[in-house]
Amino acid sequence: MLDFADGLDSPHHPVASSHASRLRVLAQSLTAVREIPSARVPIQPACEAELAANGDPSPLASALLDLLPIVHVTRSPSYLAAPPSPSFADNYGYAVICGPQNGPPTLLTDSQLAFGLMFLGPQTHYPLHHHPADEVYYPLTGPSFWQAGTSSWVSRQAGEIIHHPPWLPHATLSADRPLVLLYVWAGDLLTDAAFLPASTTQGNEAP
Repeated sequence: MLDFADGLDSPHHPVASSHASRLRVLAQSLTAVREIPSARVPIQPACEAELAANGDPSPLASALLDLLPIVHVTRSPSYLAAPPSPSFADNYGYAVICGPQNGPPTLLTDSQLAFGLMFLGPQTHYPLHHHPADEVYYPLTGPSFWQAGTSSWVSRQAGEIIHHPPWLPHATLSADRPLVLLYVWAGDLLTDAAFLPASTTQGNEAP
């Protein structure tokens, strides 16, 4: 958790730094890690290999690789019921490392902040969606492409901090390699993200 807090802490991103401070407070009062059922998704082996591809991984990547055998990686039921593309379900997954008790299985519990990881397969478009939680992303691999509101798509590298305020529509596109992201949610932690209607996404096609 402290490695993640160090990665988020930046004088250029006050929201991310605020989340980092909260994570450090949590780290000081940690109880034992909960035992939860391990679960995996189809794209996970490729994403794990991508995360480990660097011969000298960062402390944050190393800490995450140590956690992956015991986390519960899952997929949103609403996304599986109506995936945005035929291949999306096999190229997406997420895990909650810390979060509320009544969400997906999580190693640590907190009612104010959730953080975890997301996997996207190569060239996977996660189309415009929104949610009431404030969100910060920290890509561990890359590059990747991001679009928010009515803005144009922009390229982001591993280690860049990406912030989405509550209800801001946003989308992600992985490049030609698997994408591994860490995220922090604050605020409403229980309301799932929802894809936006097709009429809302016109003019925001992926690059």
